[in-house]
Amino acid sequence: MNSGEDDRKSSFLTRSNLKLLALLAVWVVVLSSIYSCGWWLRGKSNSFAVGEPAPRTFYARYGMDYKDEDMALWLKEQWSERAFGVLLYEPEKAREVAEKLEYLGNGYYSNMLDSKLVYLLDVLPEEKRNNLLKIISLTGRRLLKSHPISISEEDIWSELEASHLDSSERNVAYQVLLDIFKMAMELDTRSVKAYRDYLKEQFEPVEKRLKVGDVIVWRGEIVTPERAEILVMQGYLPEKFPWKYVVSLALMTILWGMWIRWYLRRRGMLFNFKNEVMVTTAMALGWVLLGVTTYLGGVGVGVLPLVIWLYLILEPSVAFHLVLGAGILGVLASPAYSLMDLILGFVTVSASTCGGYLFIPKVRTRDKLFVAICAIGVLVVLAVLIAMFGFSLQINWETVVIFVLWTVLSSVIGVVFLSLWEVLFGAMTPLKLVELTHPSHVLLKRLQLEAPGTYHHSLMVGTLAEVAAESLELNSLLVKAGAYFHDVGKLRRPHFFVENQRPGENVHDELAPSMSALVIISHVRDGLELAREYKLPLKIRDFIREHHGTTCLQYFYKKAKMAGDYVSVSQFCYPGPKPKSAETAIVMLADSVEAAVRAVWQEAGVAPDIEGIVCDVIETKIKESQLDETPLTLRDISVIKESFIKSLRHMYHSRKVTSLEPEDGKLEEGQNGK
Repeated sequence: MNSGEDDRKSSFLTRSNLKLLALLAVWVVVLSSIYSCGWWLRGKSNSFAVGEPAPRTFYARYGMDYKDEDMALWLKEQWSERAFGVLLYEPEKAREVAEKLEYLGNGYYSNMLDSKLVYLLDVLPEEKRNNLLKIISLTGRRLLKSHPISISEEDIWSELEASHLDSSERNVAYQVLLDIFKMAMELDTRSVKAYRDYLKEQFEPVEKRLKVGDVIVWRGEIVTPERAEILVMQGYLPEKFPWKYVVSLALMTILWGMWIRWYLRRRGMLFNFKNEVMVTTAMALGWVLLGVTTYLGGVGVGVLPLVIWLYLILEPSVAFHLVLGAGILGVLASPAYSLMDLILGFVTVSASTCGGYLFIPKVRTRDKLFVAICAIGVLVVLAVLIAMFGFSLQINWETVVIFVLWTVLSSVIGVVFLSLWEVLFGAMTPLKLVELTHPSHVLLKRLQLEAPGTYHHSLMVGTLAEVAAESLELNSLLVKAGAYFHDVGKLRRPHFFVENQRPGENVHDELAPSMSALVIISHVRDGLELAREYKLPLKIRDFIREHHGTTCLQYFYKKAKMAGDYVSVSQFCYPGPKPKSAETAIVMLADSVEAAVRAVWQEAGVAPDIEGIVCDVIETKIKESQLDETPLTLRDISVIKESFIKSLRHMYHSRKVTSLEPEDGKLEEGQNGK
C-alpha cells in the first residue's frame, strides 16, 4: 500500500510537472501582484461600503441602462395599496343581495341602507335619484353575475368607472353598493394579501438610462445594494479587498496554463527550460504593460508588445493561443474595473491577436514589420470604435487620441525590446534569420573567399532544405539559415574537402585513412568553435552539431582495412548527436543528397538518376537510425523525398546542345557578313 502511494507520488513529482507548477506559481504571483497594485492605486480613492454613507459623490463613467429596484419597490407598494379589500359571498345571503338590488332599481331604499346613505340620497333631486338607483341596481347585478365567488372593493370601483356618472354620484354609488354587498359577504384578509401580491407581480420594472456624468450616489447618501451593483459596473471598487476575485483569477490562470501544456504536448512542441523562461518573461512584461496602459487610459493596448514578440519568436498557431489567453488574463488583472473597460479590453486583445496572426508571420524585414504593426494598430482602433458605437458609448475624441498614442508607444516598446529576446535567450525571429542569411554576414563572406566550393554547396543545400521545409509548413527561414552555416567548420582546412579542391588534386592521397577521417570529422567541432566565436544563435549551432549525426566515413574505413591497418569503426564516425528536430533532419538529408548527386554529375558528366540517388540516400539514413529521434513521420519523409527530386531536376536539368559549326566547314549564307 505504501509502495503504491510512493509510486503515485513520484509519478506526479516528475521534473516536467514540477516545472509546470513553478511556472503556474510565477504566473499567479505576477497577475495577483498587478491586480493588487492597481487596486491600491485606483481603488482606495474610489471605494465604497454597502450600507455606509458614500465618502464622495460618484458619477457615471459610461452610459448604461439599469433597473431602478428602489423606485420599483416603492411603486409596487403604492400600486398594491389600491386593493382595499376582498369580499367573499355567504351563499345563503346572496339571494337577499339580489332582492335588495331589485328594490333599489324600483326606487325603494329607505329601510335597506345606512341612515347616512339614506340622507345622501334624499337630498338629491327625485329624477336624478331614481336614475342613480337604477344605475346602482344594474351595476350590482352585473357584479353578481361576473364575480360569482368573491368581489373586491377594486372590482366595484372599476365597474362604476365605466359608467357616465360624475365623481360625486360615483362616490355615492360606491358607498351604496359596498354597504349592500357587505351584508352578504365578509372581508378575507388572506385574499387581500394574495390580491396585493398579484398586483405587485403585474407591475413592470422601472428602467432608467444613466448618462456620462450623471450622479449615481451623492456624498453622504447611504449606498444600497442596488446602487453598489451600479457602482461596481461603473468601475468603482468596494472598500474591502476582493479576495474572491483574486482567487478566481488564480484558478483561471492555472486552468489556462494546464490547457497550454496539453495543447503543446498534443502537438509535440513542449518548450525546453530556456524557452519557458523566455515566454514567461515576455508574458510578465506584457502583463505589466497591460496594467500600466490601462491605468493611464489605453485599455488593453499593452498587449501589442506581447503580440510582436511571440508571433516573431514562436509558430503562429502557438503564439495565437499564448497571446489570446495571456492578454485576457492581463486585462482581468489590470485596473479595468468597469464592465465596459473589461469589454473594450477583450476587444483590443482579440483584435491584436487576430491582427498579429494575419500580418506578423509574413514579416521578413524591418520595413514590413513596421507596416504590419501599423495594420494591427488600425485594426485595433477600428475594433474599439465599433465596440463603442455598438454599446452606445459616448466617443470622446480626447480619449481616442490617448488610446492611439498608447497604441503607438506600445508598438515602439515591442520593437525596441525585440533584440532583448535575441540576445538573452537566442530567440530566432524572422528578422534575425534574414540578417544571418544575407551574403554580407562575416562568416558567409569568409566562405565565399576561402572556401567557395563549400559556400556553393551550402547555398544548394539551403535551397533544397528550404523548399522541403515549406512543404511541411516548418520554419523555412530557420532551415535555410542552418543550411548556410552547417559546414562553416570547413573554413579551418578548406582544401581537405573535395568541393574546394582543384581537378586532379586530392590531399587525402598522401594521408593515412585514419588521419583523413580525423580531419574531416573535426569540421563539426571546428564549426561549433567558430559559431561561438562569431556568436551564432544556439539553434544555428544545432544544425552544425547534428547535420552528420553519428554516420561513419565508410570510404576511409574500408581503405584503412584494405591497407591492413588495425582500426575501430568508431574512429571513422561522427560523434553526433543525431538530429533532434525535423529542421536539422531536413538539412542532414539535403546535405547528403546534394553531395551524392553532385559527385555523380561531376564524375559522369551527364544528368544523374536523381530519383534513384535521393531514394538510396534517404533509405540509408533510415537504416542507420539517423532519423529515430526526430518527429518526422513516413508521410513527412515521403514529402521531403518528392521535394528533393523536384528541386534537383530543376538544378541538374539536361539540355540538348547543337553545334554552331556548318557541315563540311562551310559557312552558311549570311554568316560571312555579306
